[in-house]
Amino acid sequence: MDAMLSSRSEEGERIAKISHSLPTIKPEGFTIVIQAVSYTLCILSTVIVALRIYVRIKLSGPERAWGWDDLSAVAGWLPFCPSVVFLIMATYYGLGASDSQVPDGQLKYYQVICKEYMFYFEMIYFGSSVLTKLSMAIMIVRLSSTTFFTRIIWGNMVVLGINAAVCLIIMFVSCSPIPAMWNPDLGFCRIEHGWIIISYAGTVVLAMVDWTCAITPFFILEGLQMPTRRKRSVQAILGLGIFGSAAGLVRLGYYHTYDTVKYPNNSLHNFGHTILWSVLEAGLGIMACSLPPLRKLFNKQLGSTGASGGKSGLSTNEGGTQLSNIGGMPKGGGIANLRRTDTSQWDRLDDEHSTSSQQYIIKSTHITVETQHSDGDAPSVSEGGKKDSRHWKNDT
Repeated sequence: MDAMLSSRSEEGERIAKISHSLPTIKPEGFTIVIQAVSYTLCILSTVIVALRIYVRIKLSGPERAWGWDDLSAVAGWLPFCPSVVFLIMATYYGLGASDSQVPDGQLKYYQVICKEYMFYFEMIYFGSSVLTKLSMAIMIVRLSSTTFFTRIIWGNMVVLGINAAVCLIIMFVSCSPIPAMWNPDLGFCRIEHGWIIISYAGTVVLAMVDWTCAITPFFILEGLQMPTRRKRSVQAILGLGIFGSAAGLVRLGYYHTYDTVKYPNNSLHNFGHTILWSVLEAGLGIMACSLPPLRKLFNKQLGSTGASGGKSGLSTNEGGTQLSNIGGMPKGGGIANLRRTDTSQWDRLDDEHSTSSQQYIIKSTHITVETQHSDGDAPSVSEGGKKDSRHWKNDT
């Protein structure tokens, strides 16, 4: 038995040595698409996260410069670009290539080196996705005003955490040594197809969390005092998680090709599909997570249109709302002039305040009422010719 294991190990070492000395394959066709998408997502996610950091530090003011959702978002972005590095390395060793592009008799070795880089990519990418979804969950919890939605979100994160822990355990104990996952001749595997099992489990749970985080805000935001246009924009941005989960679900149809013994044809091309949809899921998730805080930046550059007031039949101008000649002058006295002075102010909610259900919109209105007797005498105190003014403060 020991002699057989030793022989397998020597064969595995020989395969590993050959695999790491292979010449690169010129990217063509689908491989170029994988590279282009990966570079684009890496650049866009970096720009958007950098803008998020700028907004939080420079534009949010001293009351809220940084939060746990920001920390999680940045922590989720940090591993993403290194994971893309391993993805790009895999493309130069056949990821996405058809069998005809691989030199004759070398497919087995290219499969080994390609799967090794895929393993590194998926390990790092999965950590990035978990942290990004944590940031999204914290942001949505800040929006929620009820424990019902809060429990749903945190319940999903608990499930995600348990799933991640189980997947990591299976990943590290299924094969001995670990490189036997992509080079079976190096050792043996206790759990057959462990990589495929954790890929299915991880994808399903990530999709569940994405759908929950995308749908829940639609119900939460409907109950908030927020301009309708802003509600719809935030809902649309958070809803991008649906596209990320859709990308994740598409790759479910390609995981079985990891079994190169059973599915040897065009294996590298099929690997490319799983990796392409994985990087799409991760990149879209990072961008969707960091877009909502950028509203402040857009308002600063383009000017905030603000919330449009409801129609009440009153004439509004810059100095206030002028209400004149409301009603007649009843016998013995009446209202001759009612106006709202320009001391009325709306207190605009910032991005971080508008997402909290504990904030209220307060509007103070000062109204001056001048009374006049119907017999035409001087108002109020006729002797001194003084006006009798009364003031109310209306808080709504």
